[in-house]
Amino acid sequence: MPKFLYTVLFLFVLSASFLAYSLLVLKPNSYVYIFVFLVSLFLFLTGLFSTTGFFIAAKTLHKEGDPRFIFRKVLKISAYAAFGISIFFFLRGFKLVSLLNITLSLSFYLVLGYQLFVHGRNER
Repeated sequence: MPKFLYTVLFLFVLSASFLAYSLLVLKPNSYVYIFVFLVSLFLFLTGLFSTTGFFIAAKTLHKEGDPRFIFRKVLKISAYAAFGISIFFFLRGFKLVSLLNITLSLSFYLVLGYQLFVHGRNER
């Protein structure tokens, strides 16, 4: 197992503890607590998707390549997926679910994905 993965797993456990704290202790009675929950959810889901995605990608690629490069690609995809889930919970948490808000959020999400994966700059 690469050495950088220990740091990633530590940060994942730390984000899981922040999520548990925001779920069990904080009550959603102010906007600040809702934003704390959304940020901790985003960090937790990014860590969850990136670690599992890295292990799956490393298993299927049979260690053909630099593990850091594989992790960066998986991290980009997992952060994008976690951001989409966080947008959904943001709309639900603030009761902003309407056709206009869903359309604007979905168009922003798709443009962000286009910029990240199709038109954006190449990784170094």
